[in-house]
Order: sequence, then structure tokens, then C-alpha cells
Amino acid sequence: MSIVVRSARPDEVEQSRRLRLEMLADSPDSFNERLDDLERWPTSRWASRLTSSLAPDSTLLVAEVGGVWIGQAAGRLYAHYDPFRAYVLAVYVAPAHRGTGIAAALVSGIADWATRQGTDRLWLDVHEDAGPARALYRRLGFIATGVTVPYMHDRSRSQVELALSLAGHDR
Repeated sequence: MSIVVRSARPDEVEQSRRLRLEMLADSPDSFNERLDDLERWPTSRWASRLTSSLAPDSTLLVAEVGGVWIGQAAGRLYAHYDPFRAYVLAVYVAPAHRGTGIAAALVSGIADWATRQGTDRLWLDVHEDAGPARALYRRLGFIATGVTVPYMHDRSRSQVELALSLAGHDR
């Protein structure tokens, strides 16, 4: 089984759709969208979403086996911060492939992308109850910034902001 980590392509709308629906079914509190909403999306909306993920201020990395996407991580620049911030978003690995280093490889790829964008830090928000994800990010060197925000689908729960220093990453 050979796992390939690479950039997504604009013609991979169906793979993107399939994996996103799997992500939301598997980990509904880890993402800001809801499965029942996205299941009704037409193909054109999925194509627009993928195009947005591949815009100049963004990237989408996928892990695949035999052409089937088994994981992903996205990166996006946010210019409304001063200085701008690079965020890692939508990290997911299918359950059968967890614990194999795929998530670390995907996040490392986003860190490399962020460094090439000229930022010295990578940011993310993670649900307070996402213990395995928080442990992964801690192992990768992310630290809590002390900032929390209410989780949009349950304001009694929070998302925790984490940051990773990119000092020493190749540009």
C-alpha cells in the first residue's frame, strides 16, 4: 500500500466531495459545517469549494492510496490579521489510516506551504473535546495561545487556538 501526499487538482470534485462527507459523518464536531447541509449541495457548489481551496491564498493537500483520498489538510492565508496569518484547516485522516503518520505529513506540508508564503507561524483552532487531534497537534509542536472562542454549533463549548513556530523551516 503506497500512500501519496500531494496537492489536490481542480478536476477532483467527486473525491473532494466524498472525503468531506466522510469527515463530517466521522467527526461532526471537528468542522464548522454540518453533514445534512452538505449532502444537499449540487456538484457546482462542490466545484466552487474546491476551486476556493486551490486559490492563490490557499492550498489543499491530500493523502491517497490507489487514487482514493484517505486524508487531507487545507491551508489558507488570512489577511485581516496584521501581520497576516496562515491557518491549517480541515485536517482529516480516515479511521483505518490513523496512527500511521499521514496527519503529520499533511500538516508538515501545510507548514512548508505557509513558510513559502512568508509567515513565521502556523495557526489552527481545535474543538476543546477533540482529544486525539489536540494530542496530535501537541506532538507536532503546536502550543495553546490562551485564546478560545465559542464553538459555532454549541456556544457552551469552545474551540482552542493553537500556534506553531515555523522558525527553521526551509523557504
